[in-house]
Amino acid sequence: MSIIKYKAKKSKSGYLYKVRIYRVIDGKRQDFFKSGFKSLREARQYEAMIYHKKASGDLSGLLRVSERRFDEVFEEWFKTYQNTVERTTSVRTDDLFRIHILPVLGKMKISKITPWQCQNFITEKGQTFRNIKQVKSYTSQVFDFALKMKLITENPMKQTILPKRERKKSDNFFSVEELHEFLDIIKAEEPYKNYALFRLLAYSGLRKGELYSLRWSDIDFDNQLLSISKNLGRIKGKAVEKSTKNRFSIRQIPLDTETISILKEWKQKSRREKGQLSVTPLIDSDYMFTFVDRDGKIEPLYQDYINSVLKRIIRKHGLKKITPHGFRHTHATLMIEVGVDPVNAAKRLGHASSQMTLDTYSHSTVAGEKKAITKFVDYLDSAKG
Repeated sequence: MSIIKYKAKKSKSGYLYKVRIYRVIDGKRQDFFKSGFKSLREARQYEAMIYHKKASGDLSGLLRVSERRFDEVFEEWFKTYQNTVERTTSVRTDDLFRIHILPVLGKMKISKITPWQCQNFITEKGQTFRNIKQVKSYTSQVFDFALKMKLITENPMKQTILPKRERKKSDNFFSVEELHEFLDIIKAEEPYKNYALFRLLAYSGLRKGELYSLRWSDIDFDNQLLSISKNLGRIKGKAVEKSTKNRFSIRQIPLDTETISILKEWKQKSRREKGQLSVTPLIDSDYMFTFVDRDGKIEPLYQDYINSVLKRIIRKHGLKKITPHGFRHTHATLMIEVGVDPVNAAKRLGHASSQMTLDTYSHSTVAGEKKAITKFVDYLDSAKG
């Protein structure tokens, strides 16, 4: 900093003083001036205040801040962020920004974005995008990064209010009858691989990515146990194994005798099918469910395989519409309906707590309600003596 004396016609003495302040912003030195001081003493008092502010790291309101655009700061933030998460997660986050956030905020100077603009963005985006909470969280992380880098003086996204969304009751599950109807159809009409796949999905409660990642070495046929320790995703079409959703997702679950029998038969059929191809014979380290690509290479199932088979069968037979995750809902809902202890249900599903299981999957079903009232009446009647 320095104090400069300059000529000024409006001053009685013919001179005024200005304080020159420099600051490094975006890697470049920039000079700022505060002028109009009538005496050297006033200029020095202001200079002393700036020194104090600078030492405490608080120059907000005194100096101009970064001229960088939001998308430029995003790129810097993303370089750090992508090293803290799974690669598949970073790809999804990048897509979220490029599709939903950058088209609106990208070209704006980050220091000029106001809380009002952020609120309008969240309100409007919330009308068309379901997970608006995620949009706010990630956008706020970029502003927090800019704050730490001293490119801005406050996070304008912090105090925005999320629009209230009407919570719709989830119906993404089959009843017992609907599940049996679906499995009967797929057993009669589909390749055995599809029957084994959906049977395992329904009777295990696995997430889709967990099922895709299964290898034959993950199943203990003698003890009827299945080990889940990973997930399978894809980046630019290439299969990528990653860790499970959380540490509670690493688990070992028992399977019923019939499902074990179906998987044994599928393993034999799979071995015979591979034997007819010019590929390496089936080994335990192979994926449980695969397909042969155009180059004759055996690959784990592509991301939308289950979705496409499920949609086709539902459309053809006029069945209730559910998603692949609906089989996990079905498994959890029916376990709760028949009285499985929530703690054991949570362990089987890979949840951190039984409360999470109850909050997420405790759908009320007609069969469950009838069973509950029957138990209640029987209990009261038994007390009559």
